Amino acid sequence: MMILYGADHHLLVLSDTIAAEEHRHSFLQVTISLENEFEIDVEGQSLSCSGIIINSNVVHRLKGSGHPLMLLLMDSTSDMAASFKRVMGNQKYGVLPPGKIKAVREFVAKEYPNVKDSESYLSFLGQLMELLGVEHVNAAIADPRIREFIQLVKACTDSEHSVSLYARSLGLSGSRLSHLFKENTGIPLSGYMLLHKLQKATYCIFKGLSITDAAMAAGFDSPSHLAATSKRLLGMTAKDIRKDSVFLQVSCLH
Repeated sequence: MMILYGADHHLLVLSDTIAAEEHRHSFLQVTISLENEFEIDVEGQSLSCSGIIINSNVVHRLKGSGHPLMLLLMDSTSDMAASFKRVMGNQKYGVLPPGKIKAVREFVAKEYPNVKDSESYLSFLGQLMELLGVEHVNAAIADPRIREFIQLVKACTDSEHSVSLYARSLGLSGSRLSHLFKENTGIPLSGYMLLHKLQKATYCIFKGLSITDAAMAAGFDSPSHLAATSKRLLGMTAKDIRKDSVFLQVSCLH
């Protein structure tokens, strides 16, 4: 069973079936074991731990654990990601202290069954961040055009994700927008846009669309393109994610 909570800027997953092939993505990722330690390869190094923060664009592979895990995947441009980045500094990853993991395990076991809507999820998330010792930090994106661009992408409602169209609306060329985005966020614009499409397709699937319709709605060329992208960025196909899953979309989280 996999339980997913989907917000505008992150995805929280509770599952005992997560096992992903080696991959990298633009998400900032937090993985916490809700029982025993798990094994994960990060940048070719094998680790055994109870909790870890992994920066964006870092190669990793989560091995099948057979026991429950909590996975938090954050948009790297978000305030939430900025808050975790301050905890880990400039490192590619940071292992979470066992003492904090123990408190998180007890909290999640007690509270997650009560999460039924956006309000209860927001309370759950706030307490989780507090237990992890993560204080809110505003994302340091200096250029107002990039801040506006990110809001335009999040607000899009169609399958067109043309960087050139976004750029023109901001009075920029496509290449200039790409340069400014990388300069302000530290991640490539192409990777960010692809992740946006993947997130949109995932949400469409859990709203009841077929994988084919979700792929088209998110702007993928075909269902196989969606499957290949999901496998490459998340280590799992859309079909893998959908199987035996419960999804709750939560909103108004900024």
